[in-house]
Amino acid sequence: MRDEWIHVGRLWTNGEQFLAIDSAGRGDWRGDSDEEFDRTLELTPEETGLSVGMRMAVLVGGDGVVRDDSWIEVFQGESGVLAFVQASGPDYRMALAAALAYPDDEDLDGAVVTVDSGELAVFTAAADGDGEFANPFEQARPGPVPAEHGSPSRGVDPGLLISTVGVAAYRLKVRWFTELDEKSCFARWLLIPLAAGH
Repeated sequence: MRDEWIHVGRLWTNGEQFLAIDSAGRGDWRGDSDEEFDRTLELTPEETGLSVGMRMAVLVGGDGVVRDDSWIEVFQGESGVLAFVQASGPDYRMALAAALAYPDDEDLDGAVVTVDSGELAVFTAAADGDGEFANPFEQARPGPVPAEHGSPSRGVDPGLLISTVGVAAYRLKVRWFTELDEKSCFARWLLIPLAAGH
């Protein structure tokens, strides 16, 4: 893909997937309190979205072949594309860069998520979207690309809130486990902005 990428956050997964949904609808997800998380365990790799209240959420992150427990690095491209990358390899930054540059023409076309509120919420499907059983949220913000994968954080891992001003909807494209060389691999989830009237 030809894009200039900015690292805007990271999400820790213990193997579970993350939901990306219009922030206004995140309270409809009860992954913990109503055990809705179980819905994500029954999906096939070709099923990339699920209904949450009156909205559609897409699933990003969590390819157990790349790694079981892992950081999902989040990038925003100059074109408005969002990329969620899970990578492994001796040169972590190289693996991330290669994952971002990898062609997307053979990626799996996925579900569409609308973002009427101007903000996308991304959080673990194992928690609620808000309330007592939700994880905290952080605003996505530009920062350096991590030099190495590193260890998990010590506290509760937050979700991300990403401003989507000017984008009304995204289509998901997924590339599952992909080898770069004998020691490096990645999986990638792209949210591609859609033109009005998609």
